[in-house]
Amino acid sequence: MKLDINICKYNIALFLRAVLLLTPIMLLFYQDNGLTAHELFFFQGLFYFTSIVSEMPIGYLSDRIKRKYILLLSFIIFFVITLLWLFYKGYYVVMLGEIMFAISKVSLDNAMSGYLYDYLEQQNKTEKMVRNYGYLNFYLALGTAVAAILGTYLYSRYGYHKILVIELFLILIGIMLVLSLPNLGVTKNTSVKFIDEAKKFINNAKAIYGNDKIKYHIFYSGILTSMSILFALSFQPIMKNAFFPVFMFGVIAFLNHGIRALSGVVAGKWLRNLNLRYLIFPLLITYSLGFVCVFAAFGFKNITTVTLLILTLCLIIGLQLIFTILHVSRCHKFISTENRGNLMSINNFISRCAAAIILLSSKLLLDKLGFQLYYGIIFVLFLIICIFLSVKTYKIKE
Repeated sequence: MKLDINICKYNIALFLRAVLLLTPIMLLFYQDNGLTAHELFFFQGLFYFTSIVSEMPIGYLSDRIKRKYILLLSFIIFFVITLLWLFYKGYYVVMLGEIMFAISKVSLDNAMSGYLYDYLEQQNKTEKMVRNYGYLNFYLALGTAVAAILGTYLYSRYGYHKILVIELFLILIGIMLVLSLPNLGVTKNTSVKFIDEAKKFINNAKAIYGNDKIKYHIFYSGILTSMSILFALSFQPIMKNAFFPVFMFGVIAFLNHGIRALSGVVAGKWLRNLNLRYLIFPLLITYSLGFVCVFAAFGFKNITTVTLLILTLCLIIGLQLIFTILHVSRCHKFISTENRGNLMSINNFISRCAAAIILLSSKLLLDKLGFQLYYGIIFVLFLIICIFLSVKTYKIKE
């Protein structure tokens, strides 16, 4: 198989973008800034709320200027955040960084799959979208897996300042790689007003909502993704509760993202032709099991038992990623190239909206109810919504 140099550069850039060295010890970083696990949940809620607010404007931009520049915007914002956290600390500094990171993440998500599809379309290789998108997710997850071990080691030896210096170096390499990629994507007449594009966005949302082949998959994928976010955010509080040593934060993060990386390969190489109907009910069952694992993990202090419970949650999150890869690749078949940014914005809006509601509610509920009762309320809501969506989605035939 001939090596495509642009695909290689793209994957390496996204790998470097995913090497988020603070991720495995984020709770510890928060504590160094005088914050707690409750702020971790609340600030992540602000992250997803900002994602929702910025989704449509960035979707508008990604359908009007070269998607390469949207990718570049994501990298540059992340570079600025790293500088901010390197030289300043405190409640509002961390909060501002999380808000900026949301804009960076939305930019990346809007342009990432669309740029890949546009490139493959230019090469007349769109039939390889699932395969390449699966490998792209592999490199993203691999980057985060590397960060899990490296970030924990660097924190243990040098503290978070050294981590941020190395992060600056990596992101500069990523910026250079993105700049070297070809310019692709639709460039529209810039005289069109944003309000007109907003109306088009709303009309596209209505059209997608009216399309049963798309809408139930989007809602189902969105709910599962938000649950995966909640599960993953719980790992560090669970480990603090069980008195895990610092190096185990990196081990758990590595296992989580290593499994996500393998899920990308599995989806792209072996499951690209799988009918999504066959994953609907297994996902409902496994996510119900996931809530049981969370309840149990907060009740145990034994490190081995808690590690096995968290590992089970990692496997469940990996299954959700397979579903999402297949779902996103499938969505591109139902939309024209000039509207791909809008489609991805609408798709991402659902998962981010669900995550924002859940995490922002933690500000009111966690202090009063504690983690286990908080999760109990979410579990009941999850069952009600997902049983309905599972039935609706399963009935759709390709």
